[in-house]
Amino acid sequence: MDPLVVVRGKQGGDHMGGMRAAGRVFISYAHDDERHIAQVGQFHEFLVGRGVAADLDVPASERRQDWALWMLRGIRDSRHVIVVASPEYKRRAEGDARPGEGLGVQWEARLLRNLVYADAEAALERIVPVVLPGRSAGELPLWLSPYTDTVVSVDKFTEDGADELLGLLGLLKGRPKPAAPRVSPAAAFVMPDRKELVGALLDVPALHRSGTRHELLEVMGQSLGLPRRFEVPESDDARTHLRALDSRIRRTTHLADAACTAMYVALDEIVPDDTGVEKVRALLVRCGLVLPEK
Repeated sequence: MDPLVVVRGKQGGDHMGGMRAAGRVFISYAHDDERHIAQVGQFHEFLVGRGVAADLDVPASERRQDWALWMLRGIRDSRHVIVVASPEYKRRAEGDARPGEGLGVQWEARLLRNLVYADAEAALERIVPVVLPGRSAGELPLWLSPYTDTVVSVDKFTEDGADELLGLLGLLKGRPKPAAPRVSPAAAFVMPDRKELVGALLDVPALHRSGTRHELLEVMGQSLGLPRRFEVPESDDARTHLRALDSRIRRTTHLADAACTAMYVALDEIVPDDTGVEKVRALLVRCGLVLPEK
């Protein structure tokens, strides 16, 4: 099981009354390798050094635990959930782990996806994606919208290097320095004109086949952390079906930018190196969407 760190505010419980009371924070990370484990350990020590009382999974493991319940309570009772970026976290949290591999991350990710699915706006405030030195936002699971939502970078384990996170947790001394507003590049994104988007999708030959469109919806659902495919009314006619997809994206409970990102990533996975897919990408980028590098 991947280790977890549970960090409790110095006054205990979920108290958030003062700027020095961090509340309860649940930190989830994967066991990529010894170097990453050590780095997360240093991150934990840094938080402890900032006056946060911390419980590691190590003391908890000294007696038998119902680990699934332990993780559930940690996430349920936390004020913030910190997700630490790494390749293995992304792979396991996106459902690509082999059976029996990284069960801790897989279980946590399932719980967190449920929070995102139930209330994306509330999850945006509660779940804090963190990138430690040497890591990147691309190592976060796609359902956390790492290219369109704010990601907190910790450049060094110092007050200056982690000021955004410390401000978010209310741990800055003296005058409180709040975290940067959770405004992302997505603020500049505007949904493409309906006719343009449907036209670009129709330029992908594979999408004229109903089987490919159904696969697209399945992969979109997985990318967004949904328990099922991205639901769109059925139609044998490609244009009608893609118009329905456009309408569904515009009214989705997920942000439209996240749905468009999932759509493009799914297309690129299903029909890579397709000129039509490149047209879709160009259209979305022109409308302000930040997409992963090819």
